Amino acid sequence: MNSIHDQTLATLLSRRSAWPLSEPAPAPAELEAILQAAAVAPDHAGLRPWHFKAVQGEDRQALLHRVLQHPDAQTGQVQALQGKYALKLTTAPVVIVLAARITPHPKAPEFEQLLAAGAAVMSMLNAAHLLGYSGFWSSTPEPLAALLHKVMGFGAQDRIIGLLNLGTPASVTKPNAARTPWQEYAQRWRA
Repeated sequence: MNSIHDQTLATLLSRRSAWPLSEPAPAPAELEAILQAAAVAPDHAGLRPWHFKAVQGEDRQALLHRVLQHPDAQTGQVQALQGKYALKLTTAPVVIVLAARITPHPKAPEFEQLLAAGAAVMSMLNAAHLLGYSGFWSSTPEPLAALLHKVMGFGAQDRIIGLLNLGTPASVTKPNAARTPWQEYAQRWRA
């Protein structure tokens, strides 16, 4: 490999999740490039089984307010989780609500569509990292997933698969432990 490829690969292999995230956030053109990176994900049958909604600025607080005011949120369970929901929806400067859009198809079963949506998210994480930002992909356990689904107007075929938070690490993070060597999870098979 040449040095530019070595450098790009080294940058890609240095990606780590970071939390919490703060400003600066990706600029509008950078966010568009990050969202466009989803399109390079493997996509059997050309279904584009991902559907994302990006939220920034004051819209994050508005989203949190609508989630907490929704009639289905008026339970003890949701009231006890208000602080956790606030962290998930307002801590990072950019929050992308992630959904897999499942379409019945004879050649692309549901599990392939879920994997493709996950690959699209990973492409966005990698694009953000290559642009100098950090990301954190988190789950949306119930009832948050159902509330986001309703409040944000996702379709019946959409399944919420998490949140992608983007920004800059809020503090200097210490280096994580070394990555697991590939030999621990992959082998070369020979006949």
